Amino acid sequence: MNEKEESPKVKFNQKDYVKCAEDVIKYLEKEEFSVITNPKRGSRDTLTTSAIRNILSSTSEIYDMVRAQGPEAVRDKLAYLKVKLIYQSGRNAAVKRFVKVSKLIQALDRLERYYQKPDEKAMIILFCRYMEALVAYFKYHGGKD
Repeated sequence: MNEKEESPKVKFNQKDYVKCAEDVIKYLEKEEFSVITNPKRGSRDTLTTSAIRNILSSTSEIYDMVRAQGPEAVRDKLAYLKVKLIYQSGRNAAVKRFVKVSKLIQALDRLERYYQKPDEKAMIILFCRYMEALVAYFKYHGGKD
């Protein structure tokens, strides 16, 4: 990928999250969802449906809990999701690129700033829907296992 090419702007809000998810996936698709890890050997890490569905499963659990029990019930799970994203990013360069371009860590950090605010629940639900949109567009644009 041309390093001068700008990554998509991610606007984490109700109006733009679906379009942002599509833009992120289209951007990653240009490199066929993979990252060269060793140019001499030609080895690559590839973003797979399994990898991002693993993240989505955690997100889905958070979504269900926040709707049923409120935001206080999911704060630990949000913190753990951040750790999980960091770990998976360390294991696979393509996941790291996905997390970076989609700004998932920044979104989770932003959620921390909403603790104890009236719209905290809405922001957590928005994050979960953004993650769902990323997975949906990944599959739509040819993401494979």
